[in-house]
Amino acid sequence: MHKPEKKVQFEEEVAKLLPSSISEIKVQKKNSTRFSLFVDNQFLVGVSDSTLSKLNLRIGSTITSDLLKDILQKENYWAIKEYCIRLLGRRDHARNELKVKARKKGFSLAEIENVLDELSQKNYINNASFAKKFARDKFKFNKWGANKIRIELIKKSIPEKDIQTALSEIPISDQIESIKKLVIKNKRNFLRAEPFKRKKKIFDFLLRKGYDSNTILKEMTTLLELIPE
Repeated sequence: MHKPEKKVQFEEEVAKLLPSSISEIKVQKKNSTRFSLFVDNQFLVGVSDSTLSKLNLRIGSTITSDLLKDILQKENYWAIKEYCIRLLGRRDHARNELKVKARKKGFSLAEIENVLDELSQKNYINNASFAKKFARDKFKFNKWGANKIRIELIKKSIPEKDIQTALSEIPISDQIESIKKLVIKNKRNFLRAEPFKRKKKIFDFLLRKGYDSNTILKEMTTLLELIPE
């Protein structure tokens, strides 16, 4: 992905001021964790407190073109990291979800992967934990069956071993109980169907919810008894 045009223009304009020494460092009014750097009393670039500290930037430090590139690279990394952590603060995300969203923001794939590696190492991202919580919530609150949960986790690029582990924590007895509750909850809809079509309507409904076809068929007699005329 190419750099956005505005970013390229910004880097070209800033480079014209270099090399030069930092003449002033100001805390930004809207964000106390960011600072504005000035050279010869002209605004150069805004940086995070992390970049300021890592590069030991202070009044009198000489900013060269190479150092500017390093600053911008670290700022880009910081921006990706801050964006991903903000998303994780709203809800859990699988690694691939964050990658897709960051790509849509225009960040480079290599930089995104580096940030995601760091977040994974620090356990901000954990596909195994995400899969377990996703499976548990979708089964409990949405009444999804294992097949539908599996498909959605595959879409999120969750590894198969993590999907298997997550689904193994939903006992078959709980799935059967969920099937029964779904049929009872929707019995009016099933009763509208002709008796000879009722079995297929129940089967198709539960299949769409993601339940195993063999389990549905095995429980069909019991399910039909739950919705007597």
